Amino acid sequence: MARVVRRLFALVLSASISLSPADETAPSAGTPTPGTPTVQDGYVQTIAPVTKGVWLIAQPQAFHIQPIGNVVVIEHADGLVLIDGGGSTGAGRRIVDLVRSVSDKPVKAIALTHWHGDHVLGVSAIVQAWPSAEVIATDVTDAHLRGRSMKAYPKGAPDATLQAAFDQRLDSVERSLRDALAKPGLAPREREGFAASQRLFVQYRQDTRDLVLALPTRTFVDSLRLDDATHPVELRHPGRGNTDGDLIAWLPRQRVMVAGDLLVAPVPFGFNAYPADWQRTLRAMQAQTPAWWIPGHGAAMRDDGYVTRVVDLIDATRDAVAAQVRQGASMDDAKKRIDLSAGRAQFAGDDPWLSRWFDRYWTQPFIEAAYREATGAPIEQGEG
Repeated sequence: MARVVRRLFALVLSASISLSPADETAPSAGTPTPGTPTVQDGYVQTIAPVTKGVWLIAQPQAFHIQPIGNVVVIEHADGLVLIDGGGSTGAGRRIVDLVRSVSDKPVKAIALTHWHGDHVLGVSAIVQAWPSAEVIATDVTDAHLRGRSMKAYPKGAPDATLQAAFDQRLDSVERSLRDALAKPGLAPREREGFAASQRLFVQYRQDTRDLVLALPTRTFVDSLRLDDATHPVELRHPGRGNTDGDLIAWLPRQRVMVAGDLLVAPVPFGFNAYPADWQRTLRAMQAQTPAWWIPGHGAAMRDDGYVTRVVDLIDATRDAVAAQVRQGASMDDAKKRIDLSAGRAQFAGDDPWLSRWFDRYWTQPFIEAAYREATGAPIEQGEG
């Protein structure tokens, strides 16, 4: 498998379900029979108002091993602007239905916060419903969507060969989930989490049939304003952060900040990130004093308390890595020595399921990114 990337379910599961060496030798148990996701699993997105003329489409349960990115709906006089487009063809179809449940206006634009699949793979279903909608991205994100980062996905129309390769990777996820559930010693909360993920996987397989990546039709470098009398939207590329092409959306009248994966709750994602730039970007966003923060995953927030916690976590991780680099530690040694238990407790509390994924979605990948930054090594985006 390629470098672990959260956005492709197969790649995440193949690497991040690994347990301790002792667990690796544990005997297998029977295979639970998976079903479809339940209401309690919170997989299928719902829509709710944030403020007048702004809605959030999100998963009711914020954390999933393979999540669907949040979608923000903004009403203009002549149509609707969406920020992001969901994580699969099936999710995109459900997004279309949710949008139509709150407005009869057409979607005129879809702005992509970054290139990751859980934010872009539903766009094809949305533009099928509204063919005249523009798809907007930064020029950097556009390059990732057209290039190596998303080479596994067909563009323009379904591709049987690429679909078959994708399905094979999902086969490995199924095996990984089965093996994870068979391991002894899982906490009840972890077992619940893996069982729910197995149910989710059944729906995810259905949702990812006929995958097609819809490419941007409009790009920008630094900023782009989508004007409107009541809900103007300022699309900005604040610099590198969670990715090298992040887009944020700022609604100056409503003081709503749509952050994409620069902000993710309840557990931040740290893959292939740019630590110092990310820290500066979040602080600059805080200086705008938003009334609402809308993360790439998780519920809308009324204050910046969570943002400050993420900034502090970035700072603490960078400091710990820098100290290891000064001592001449290798990256592997730094990962073993650095203790982020205080940060884990802040974000995951005493939940063993969230603690597991805090370590795999933040501790391991972000220490690697911070180590590369501290040693001057290149940080490159992965493959989705």
